[in-house]
Parts: sequence; C-alpha cells; structure tokens
Amino acid sequence: MSAAVPVPNKAAAVPPSELIPENTDATVTERTSRASSPPNVPSQEDGVAFAWDPSSRTLRQTHPVSIGAQHPLFLRHNPRFDMEESTWASVRAFLEPRVAHPDSDDLILPSLAVARVFLGLFFEGFYDQSPVLHLPSLRVDSLPAPLISAMIVIGATYSRIRHTRRFSILMLDRARQNLQHSIEGSRTLTRDPHIVYAYALLVYAGLWCGNKGAFEAAEASRGALVTYARRLLPPPPRPEPRGDDDEPNADERRWRGWVRSESHRRLRWYVFVIDAQFSVILNMRSSMSLAEVCRWECPSSERYWASPSATTWASLLDGSPYPPTRPFSLAYRALSMPRGNGLHASQPSPTGSGFGCWTFFLVLNCLASQGVDWSQDWSMNLAEPHDSPFVGGSHTRCTTATHNPYLAERLQARENILASLDAWYDRFIITYRETDSYFARASHILHGLLHIHLHTSLSDIQDALGKDGPQGVQTGLSRLQTFFAKGYAGHFRTTPNPPPESLDLFARVIADSVSIMGSQALQATAPYSIFGVFLSHVFLWAVTKTSPEALKAQLGTRLCEMGASSAAVGESELREVLELALSAEDGDRSRGVLVHAAQSL
Repeated sequence: MSAAVPVPNKAAAVPPSELIPENTDATVTERTSRASSPPNVPSQEDGVAFAWDPSSRTLRQTHPVSIGAQHPLFLRHNPRFDMEESTWASVRAFLEPRVAHPDSDDLILPSLAVARVFLGLFFEGFYDQSPVLHLPSLRVDSLPAPLISAMIVIGATYSRIRHTRRFSILMLDRARQNLQHSIEGSRTLTRDPHIVYAYALLVYAGLWCGNKGAFEAAEASRGALVTYARRLLPPPPRPEPRGDDDEPNADERRWRGWVRSESHRRLRWYVFVIDAQFSVILNMRSSMSLAEVCRWECPSSERYWASPSATTWASLLDGSPYPPTRPFSLAYRALSMPRGNGLHASQPSPTGSGFGCWTFFLVLNCLASQGVDWSQDWSMNLAEPHDSPFVGGSHTRCTTATHNPYLAERLQARENILASLDAWYDRFIITYRETDSYFARASHILHGLLHIHLHTSLSDIQDALGKDGPQGVQTGLSRLQTFFAKGYAGHFRTTPNPPPESLDLFARVIADSVSIMGSQALQATAPYSIFGVFLSHVFLWAVTKTSPEALKAQLGTRLCEMGASSAAVGESELREVLELALSAEDGDRSRGVLVHAAQSL
C-alpha cells in the first residue's frame, strides 16, 4: 500500500494451524503456539486471535529511529507544519514517565528533525480521514503537547522505516498513560476540544496498530472518549452580523468564529466515526445512537472549510453571513429514505445534491449501526442453526408470521435496512461517482461490509477465528456452513441447493475484495480497506473449508461465471486461490485463502 495506518500483523490474520481442524468434524486440540508476529510478544495466548496475556514481557525499543539526510522522506518533507524546538521540548517533557516503572526508559524519542517528518506525515497521510483541525489557520506551535504526541504516533506509521512501528506503539502507550494522568489531575481538560481530539487519536491508534495490548487499552478507553465528546460544551456561537460589518476585518472576525464552531462540530463527528469502527470490528452495538446525533449539524462543505483566507471564504457565501447548515436528521432522511416513502416537497432532492461526502459517509455509518443492531437481535432468535422458526415449502422463503410474528417483524426490519442501503447507494453514485476523496472511497468499502453483516453471522466468524478459544472454532465453522447452505435470514428448509442470497453474497464478497486489492486508492483507504480485505477472506475461507463437495462444485461454477463476466475477477490471484480451495480432488486447500489475505495486507 502506498499509505496505510498501522495495520494488523499479517500473520495475525491467519488462525494458527492448530486452530483449523483438518476436517470439519475433527477434534480441536488445545495447542495454541505459533511464531509470534512482532511486535507482539510471544505467549501461550498469542496463538488465539483475540487473546492477550497482560503478564507477558513488555515491548522494548533497543534502537532509536533515525532518517538519513538524503532519505526521500526528508527530501520531500513539507515544512508547513514544522514545530519549533521549544514546542518539541514541551512534548518531550509531557512524555517523561509519570510513575516509576522498570520499563520506563524503553521509549527512545527521535530528533526534532525526525519528529517534524512524522508530524508532516500525519497531515499528508492521515488528515483526510479526520479533518478536525482547520489547516489554513493552523499554528502547530499553539497545539497542546498531548495532541502533537498523538499526531507523531500516527504519522510515524506512514514512514515505513525500521523501528518506527515499535516506537509508535511504545510512544502511544506512554502518551496514553500520561494524558490519563493529566486528566486525573485536572478534569477541566476533558472540556478542551484539543485534548479530546488527542484522546480520540490515541484510541484510534490503539485500535489499528496491530498490538493486542494497545488494542485492549483502546477498547477500554472507548467509553471515556464517547463521554468526553458528549460533555463538550456546545459549539461556540457564530458571531452575529453587526452594523459595522463593512469594516475591513469583519470577514476575518466572522471567518475565525465560524472556524471554531465548525472544528468543534467536526470533532464530535470524528468521535462518532471511531465509535462506529468499534461496532463494525467487534460486532457490538454503537455507544452513540442515531437519536443522540440526529440534532447535530452536518459538517460544512469542504469548499468552505478549505478556503485559504477570510476573503475567499466570504466570496463563496453569496451574501450570506455564514455557510448553510443542515441538521443530520434531515440528511439521514434525504439520503436513506427509499423513493416513494413520502419526502416532503421542502426537503432536498433525493439525488443527495447539497450534502457533502462526509455527510454521506456518516449516514452510511448510521445504517451500519442499524445493521449491527439487527444482527445482534437476530442472533438471539436461533439458539442452534438447525432451528427453524417458519414452516414453508422446500424452495420458498417464508415471509408470513404464521408461527412467530416477532421473527417476521425482524425479517421485515432487515428488508427495511437493505432498502435504505440501496436508496443511499443510488444517491451516492449519482452525486459522487467520480469523486476520489477519502470518504467517498471509505463509503464504497463500508457499503460492502454492511452487506456481510446483514447476510451472515459475524459472531460465528469471530468464533471461527478463536475468539472463545480453540473449543469454539469448530462450532463457529459448523454454524457458518449451516447458515450458508440453508439461509441465514431467509430460513430455507433443507434443499439440494443453497439459497440465492448465499450465492449472491459469495459473489459480492469476491467482487468487493478484488475491487479493493486492484485499486491503489482503495488500498490506501485504511482502516476500511484493511478490514474489508480481512473480513472478506475470512468469510471465503470459512465457506470453502466447510462446504461439502456438491456445494463446492456450485461455488466453483459461480466463480467461473464471475471470471468470464469480469476481467478483474478473472485475472485476479484470489480467483486462482479460490479455484484451488474449491477443487474437491485436492482435499482441504482453504488455508491458502488466509495466506492470500496475509500477503495482500
């Protein structure tokens, strides 16, 4: 990838061989050892995807991070966001150990020149997915040390040079500990937007750095982050136009007041996005609900936010004192309501014109949250995959509530989410088909991830990866196989063929994965590209591993049809890997799908 945030360890994407039975009815052994993926420390639990041993040895940084004067990172470095030496001194002081610990000397900070490079990489590689700071008016030296530390942690991961990943994880841990210590000393910090933004970046870095200890700390900090975002004071009011607004500095005054208000608004939305990422990854409900955010104002258009000066900004307003704003509830209805469901004439056109790309992405996150909630509710309906709440023909999905009106209601709720998802996609394609912004690319990937949530059990996928230990792997695989063969939400009775929804999901997952891996722009859209490729491959691995020969033949036929109709699929390595995995005479070759995932990441 040309640019990627901290990614999960490649080997961590592949369940150890001891956790993958040779046959679907094999007994899972208790062995969990495998070669650890640096920088995770070897431990007995390291062989299980979700486990971490807190008593294991901590990471140590034995080499400082250095960059040669002629390194390309120095040669193309933009000094626009360089900090002064006094600012770097305050950052170093902030990162001093607050409590005595045997490993307190393990963090070796780089030189000011290297720190400046890392800070520049944050703005170059990461800023587009968290556009909270107003770049045209930003003075880096005015930012607090915790925020600069968090930005360096993330920026360092874009350098792709030796020792930076270990350094980032250690600096992340130190910054997180010291920021928490500072907050405990002065709770007023939790009302400072810059401090809350620093906290958000540290949570994000822990979530995606690939280190299990950092991930667990980020998971534990999620609730505090959401609470701090909720408790932020309302955005500062925009200055009211005055009678002397013809004076020379009137535009400057209104511009800077609007920037403060808009930055505050964007910070809360960024916390909402991080909370939604936890929901998608961990298969748990979001902490922030649609009811909570529906009255928030949508982020303003990028053309206003990116205006380099007050004069340019004012020239875009067409005589208005400020850019137009819309409540999020209006955007949600306009972008996700299926056609013909009664949009009022006063509401925006169903094409989605007038809404920014970030707003489209936020609406999609709300639909994803609803999808996760539905999946959680649905998982309670069937204790075992052979349960059947409906009675119907052998080839007909039941849509009536003959035996259980509640289950029929839940199925209808799923259909409503899918209809909203289709409506959103139609308007997104019309409005942003040719757009190459980060949020447009992330929306493309998240759209595919949501379909996986609505068509298979994420809990069973987690079990198949070893979330509940070796004993749960076989159960997860068996449930995935049964639901794929008989229908996850449609509840087909036993038939010789899988339901069309299962085959369609198989094809969609392949197409989405090939699309991501075949586009450098999509590959650079971390973390969604990482999770999209990973989850797609795990799903395909589970299907190919557990399917009987007759079903493998049908999947192979569908794969051939895709290869014939799509050059991208036909020429992809994934198609070759799947063909090998589906080849009955070759035995179980499904592990190659996971190996391909690790290589792709």
